[in-house]
Amino acid sequence: MTGRLHFRIWLAFLLIVAVAAPVTFIIGRLAAPRHNPADYAKAVSGIIIEDMIRLDAKKRAMRMRRIGQAMRVELGFFDPQGALLAATPAAPPLPANRNDEGFIFRSPSGMAAVFKTENGYWVTVSHSGGRHPGIFPIVVSFVAFCGALFIGSYILSRRLTGRLERLQNSVATWDARQAPAPIRVEGEDEVARLAESFNVAGERITRLLSQQRALLANASHELRTPLARIRLAAEIMAGAGDGGKRSANLATIHEDILEMDALVDDILLAARLDANPIEKEALEKIDLMELAGDVAGPSALPASGSGARVIGGRKLLRRMIGNLMENARKHAPGAPAEVEIFMDGGSALIRVSDRGSGLAEGEHERVFDPFFRGRGAGPEGYGLGLSIVKKIAERHGGSAGCAPREGGGTVFTVRLPGMGG
Repeated sequence: MTGRLHFRIWLAFLLIVAVAAPVTFIIGRLAAPRHNPADYAKAVSGIIIEDMIRLDAKKRAMRMRRIGQAMRVELGFFDPQGALLAATPAAPPLPANRNDEGFIFRSPSGMAAVFKTENGYWVTVSHSGGRHPGIFPIVVSFVAFCGALFIGSYILSRRLTGRLERLQNSVATWDARQAPAPIRVEGEDEVARLAESFNVAGERITRLLSQQRALLANASHELRTPLARIRLAAEIMAGAGDGGKRSANLATIHEDILEMDALVDDILLAARLDANPIEKEALEKIDLMELAGDVAGPSALPASGSGARVIGGRKLLRRMIGNLMENARKHAPGAPAEVEIFMDGGSALIRVSDRGSGLAEGEHERVFDPFFRGRGAGPEGYGLGLSIVKKIAERHGGSAGCAPREGGGTVFTVRLPGMGG
């Protein structure tokens, strides 16, 4: 493709030159003076001849020589009958078959021209450098010019498209099974910015691949625990004859299945948030204070504040608020968390503050990574809840942050684009 591109650029350049050359010539001809330069030459030559007639032979020869040297030509001046009046040393002779219109002829010294002045005198003129070089040097010069133009435009087009070709080859080496290699950025123009955009996309792909691998690895690890418990309970049931033990084991299996189902649901939701944006049909105007009141279960907490309204997906935002409340319940079960919802400028803020054991230094950013569990993490959960909170916030054009709370504990803040009012 790029090979054809540089060829098209080259042809376009040549086409521009091919069109511009004759157009420039035509415009020059149309804009040129209507008088023929040869008419001026005839008039001036006539005046010079009349002036030279008044001089004696010696002064006339000196005047002719000076004129020839100044104009770098060989000149011959003849009266109306063809008699020589004055001439430079190598002046062309007056041709016998001359006419009033004048013409170009071949003289012993090379190509020459003859014309008749307005007062009836004749003038012959040729180049003072000797024989006229002829048409061959002109053709050679023209061919050399065209050759230089063609080669130069080809080199220019290849230079313009060479980086695009290298960029294409670099992107073509990307393998879907591994992280893409960085692309070399050349220059500071649009092609360089395109390469930088590919590098940004490559970094994003690398990050997504890393997250995907981590998600699969952690999911497989976390799923082994409830599966092992289910297998153990099933083996115990197979050897137990007591109905009470069977019921207890069935209850354990049921709890483990619910735990696995919740884990699989979190994994699928995290994968969907990474892969697909929120559908426009699912967006609606939502009162966050009212939505917080809809969160059910033991993790539900009363919200305070002035309230805020946003546009988003109801189910996802309810899940986000529920996960924040559930995280506070897990890490600070003895001290109820505080939920605040209010407007901050044009943003809607959801702030959940707990009095748990807090996070170690450097964990406040990592707490949103999938399957990350801080130092105070209890036996509950798998480290996906806060990761889903951040993904939902970013999917709505917002952000999620974490900071230590004064006096102990942690503050989680979600900032979303608000509606105001």
